[in-house]
Amino acid sequence: MTDESIQARPAFSLTTDLVKNARVLANRLEILPLLPKNIAFVEIGVALGDFTDEVLKKCDLASFIAIDRFDWDKYPDMWRGRAGQVLNGRSHVDYYKERFKSQINNNILKMLVGNSADVLLTLPDKSVDVFYVDANHHYPAVKAELSIIQHKIKDHGIIVFNDYLLGDGTPMKIGVVPAVNEFMLENRWEMIYFALHPRMFCDVAIRKLQAEI
Repeated sequence: MTDESIQARPAFSLTTDLVKNARVLANRLEILPLLPKNIAFVEIGVALGDFTDEVLKKCDLASFIAIDRFDWDKYPDMWRGRAGQVLNGRSHVDYYKERFKSQINNNILKMLVGNSADVLLTLPDKSVDVFYVDANHHYPAVKAELSIIQHKIKDHGIIVFNDYLLGDGTPMKIGVVPAVNEFMLENRWEMIYFALHPRMFCDVAIRKLQAEI
């Protein structure tokens, strides 16, 4: 296979002005208490809802939107078989609905099912405070999401990216670093948090340079 989505792609170097305010954190969960209050939060790629649960516990939320294909019931071997074990015959949609039943019933959490780029287009412009991007990590997919997110996020909004790395030890190549770096350089966004991971599956948080808003 040689299509662009799985080829290694070089990343552009960031400039000093885009990283000088970055703060290194021990892990991605430390980002959550630092986020603004009363926020509209969108998680793109929710998997089994483990990170969703952390966001709901640690953030002051006005609303939470979960975007996913919700099709892990088709791939029980995902995460070394954990998907099949956790779902245990249930559909992905039903599992997530049951896990966050109270938040859904209280109109805090809303599920949007489908391809991330298609679903993102349905959101109102400048309506989201924080995006957490953790869906398809290939370069074209991240680029496509960012091309839409930049219109849906508020002026002082924050985008957090999971797995800011170039590869994961498999033949697949991950394009998060080049996609994010290009976006930052082209649109003048700065990195504010770099959250470490024991195996360097790091998270980064970015926002538009405040002096240029």
